Amino acid sequence: MAARLSFRGNRRRAAGTFFGVQLLLGCGVLHAEEFFPTHVENMLTRGFYVPAPSDARLSDGLNFSAAFSISNTVNFESRGQEQLLVDGESDTLRFSIDQAFASQWRYRLSISAVHDSGGFLDSAIDAWHRWFGFQQGNRPFFPNNQLRYEYQGFGTVNLNRSGTALGGLATEAGWFGVDTPGQTLSLWGGLQMPTGSVARLTGDGAWDGALWGHWARRGAGWQVAVEGGIAHPFGDEIFAGYAHHSIAFARTAITRGLGPRWSLRAQLDGQTRRVDDSELRFLGSSLQLSVGALYRLKNHWHVDLGFTEDAAVNTAPDITFFVGVHN
Repeated sequence: MAARLSFRGNRRRAAGTFFGVQLLLGCGVLHAEEFFPTHVENMLTRGFYVPAPSDARLSDGLNFSAAFSISNTVNFESRGQEQLLVDGESDTLRFSIDQAFASQWRYRLSISAVHDSGGFLDSAIDAWHRWFGFQQGNRPFFPNNQLRYEYQGFGTVNLNRSGTALGGLATEAGWFGVDTPGQTLSLWGGLQMPTGSVARLTGDGAWDGALWGHWARRGAGWQVAVEGGIAHPFGDEIFAGYAHHSIAFARTAITRGLGPRWSLRAQLDGQTRRVDDSELRFLGSSLQLSVGALYRLKNHWHVDLGFTEDAAVNTAPDITFFVGVHN
């Protein structure tokens, strides 16, 4: 059954979030982009297309970015005819390039590679949860550093051997209605090709599409950004067709500068239920919180790093650590 935070854990998490937001609101001069390169890294649904944040400016030249993330989770749920156990560690490496190709247009290409294993972070994450007063959930009842992605219900998943696979290749285009130093407004569309592996859960066996909008507002030492849209898979070979429907997704971020080099950011990502009729939280609507820092190098490259927690408990991996570089 789904684990829940104790009142004490909720209070500490709320206090930590409040402190982080206050810190963001109190600092310096901003030189940064709008979003972290993070997704909801759900091991069972990651093969379905949800576009990465589209925070490039129309005036930018050729942009390149690479992001590496490590997600670790232990989730056990059993409701009705459904049961899942997701216990393992997933390492994801993403690359993307984007560039203007007309007076108001940009394109972007992106691809990922995913490695699943028992990992090495279980003991460290147990200590992390104890330190911050978070509920341990089901973690104490399962051995450390094992790989078991199992699901029975609307389809069957059984992945228990380490391995690596490519994800979907996504091609996207955005039209910029507004792009000034203070504000950006753009509309995007994208297609993901079925280059991922259904067996390793990095693809759903079909083409997927998405439409979304991006808005960002920049001030003296701060910026806020919002994205939202619809993603639709044109097939589903993982959940016997029960995930063959549109979902809504949204993200918002606030960034505050600490000076000419450093900035801090808090970001929320969420999406609606992925699998129709499922009562499991891990396959339902999700919400995650990312907190981290950005550093601007002298050659105009940026480095960002931070961590992501499941803000709505058991709807996303327990924790994800990430680092990214982009120009």
